[in-house]
Amino acid sequence: MSLEHLALVAEIVGGIGVVASLIYLAYEIRKQSRLNRINATSALAVHWSDLMSSIDGSPDLSAIWLKGLSDFDELSAVDKLRFSAFFGRIMKITESLHVQLFNKTLDPITWRSFERAVRDLISMPGSQKWWQTRKHWYSDEFQALVAGLIADTGIKPLFDDYKMEKPN
Repeated sequence: MSLEHLALVAEIVGGIGVVASLIYLAYEIRKQSRLNRINATSALAVHWSDLMSSIDGSPDLSAIWLKGLSDFDELSAVDKLRFSAFFGRIMKITESLHVQLFNKTLDPITWRSFERAVRDLISMPGSQKWWQTRKHWYSDEFQALVAGLIADTGIKPLFDDYKMEKPN
């Protein structure tokens, strides 16, 4: 075998090695993307659970939440602060998830179900009043998303069938 033949064989073997490396790299990137999506979904579940447990574990916050969703202006200054802190956390989590969706690190199925929950919340008059006074805290892209959710009139407001009792 001549030197030219050996060089040709070496070039072919090198080319096969490059292709195999690229295939392996693509596999690893896909695997990492799946793991990122799983982690984002897990983080969402933890954040959402933590938020809901704060309502679940506090009758006072539950009453403020229900009253604030119906009529933010009827809350006392302290209750407005508590409602704002709670609802602001929900909206910051939502904005973060929206960024993850944009960056393709959140599964679109997970996003759609969360978006429906937020649409329900933002459909309430009190949350819309809150949003009007604080939307500047959020990115322009997120403000546009929320504006679209508010404009979506095809849904029935959350708690519409609940008897909203005035807390004492």
